Amino acid sequence: MTRVSVFESSENGRVVTEYGKLPLRELEKRISCYEKKYGSTFARYNRQFDCDGALPSETSDLMDWQNLVEEKRERARKPVKVNARRAREIIAESR
Repeated sequence: MTRVSVFESSENGRVVTEYGKLPLRELEKRISCYEKKYGSTFARYNRQFDCDGALPSETSDLMDWQNLVEEKRERARKPVKVNARRAREIIAESR
């Protein structure tokens, strides 16, 4: 399943993000930016988030952050495919 978000704003117009197409490094970079911006992990920030008192930009940040975290988790659950030759090299290197 591919995660896609569409945000519209008066400043940026329509922004479409296809999380499944982002490199892992980009996911991690954007998650790290949110952690620095809000001084918290996603889980902690999400628990204390106040929907009624939040600014629209904070709400869109939360939704983007959640999609980034979920995409990263989903990728971590998928097995990594390694060809047989590379698997033997990895095993040999670990000895």
